[in-house]
Amino acid sequence: MNIVLTGGTSGLGYRTAQVLGKEIKNKIILIGSNKQKGETSVENLIKETSNNDISFIQCDLSSISEIKSLADKLKKFKIDILINNAGALFFSRKESVDKIEKTFALNHLSYFILTNILLKYKVIKNGGRIVNVASGAHRGVKIDFNNLEMTTNYNGWVSYKKSKLCNILFTKKLSELTNKSKITVNCLHPGFVKTQFGKNNSGLASLAIKFLMNFFAISVEEGAETIVFLATDKSVKNITGKYFYQSKIKEPSIFAQSQKDADLLWDISLRIVKNKGLTLT
Repeated sequence: MNIVLTGGTSGLGYRTAQVLGKEIKNKIILIGSNKQKGETSVENLIKETSNNDISFIQCDLSSISEIKSLADKLKKFKIDILINNAGALFFSRKESVDKIEKTFALNHLSYFILTNILLKYKVIKNGGRIVNVASGAHRGVKIDFNNLEMTTNYNGWVSYKKSKLCNILFTKKLSELTNKSKITVNCLHPGFVKTQFGKNNSGLASLAIKFLMNFFAISVEEGAETIVFLATDKSVKNITGKYFYQSKIKEPSIFAQSQKDADLLWDISLRIVKNKGLTLT
């Protein structure tokens, strides 16, 4: 199987690549922003799995033009599984090269743009699977469509929570649109996992995350289990549009179930991307 995995050079993504790479028939393509880290990850994974069909493509997934270039490079493959896993938490407000709030750009728009271009190119096989890594952090927030990029009253943790809510709404809408092609789309909460997540920040916030992870987080091995399950298990072959935790279907928050919000987020995301010069429809 041809598997594309964003954010695959560390943490959950790396562990997912380890497990999937042990099946020699699997071709794994890792996507990440750091070339040196990507090349090192490929070297290590090949040693650990004895699978020589693991490669890396560099891409800043917060950049629309780089995502488009990435999709063009992936055109030559027929993709069986797309795992959207890249994401980050920014405690101070940052913007991407496209002048889009970076949490929204990386955590939501990267999923939205890459997936839609690959579907447009018809490189995801009928019967293929799209797995979106969301989070239980989506609970307790509602998207404010009048302040989608949090240009006012920015709060890094709230911005992250809303981006994870976007992942679930995106999954809901996309599953409706791909239903006829038999491409399944599901999302998941991996759990609170001990990774390098949030370490790109400094100060008390970073220390707080480190403290919580040391005492409350689960291992990356446990966290990756549901990703691998959704990517490969025969029992979910015909299941789509669902939210999973610990390899079981769970009910997301009431706001994550809103058809109105799923439709509106989709339309606004299309509009944002179009305003930046990329038409997806």
